[in-house]
Amino acid sequence: MAARCVTRTLAIVLLAACPLAATRAQDAAALTDPVALAARQVERGEQWFRAACLECHAIGAVSNPDFRLKWGGRSAHDLFDLISRTMPDGNPGALSRGAYLAITAYLMKLNGMPVAATPLPADSTALGGLRLTFPSTPR
Repeated sequence: MAARCVTRTLAIVLLAACPLAATRAQDAAALTDPVALAARQVERGEQWFRAACLECHAIGAVSNPDFRLKWGGRSAHDLFDLISRTMPDGNPGALSRGAYLAITAYLMKLNGMPVAATPLPADSTALGGLRLTFPSTPR
């Protein structure tokens, strides 16, 4: 009888721990899954934009036909380079490279580009190879 209670208690403890273990496994997978990392980069970009850019730049000013016309066809490095050298106003270059990459990824998504299969690369040459192609950019 006592052995049966111990076995039942152990089974309950193990079953209760399974969702926790599954959650940890999912969290660990998200840390290495390139698609999840790219989505997280965009999320961080939105957070950075709201914290560092929104004071001067309304979302509508960076997600309109004029923005897409100006930046369409150029490289992601061109956009990254401009914002990392000139923003935020009064303290250009104050953010980390990762923050500027995240903001760039967010601006790309905001203008209709799908979230990439991998995060934007920190390498300038690789970033320069990525073209900004927005759905409404004239061809």
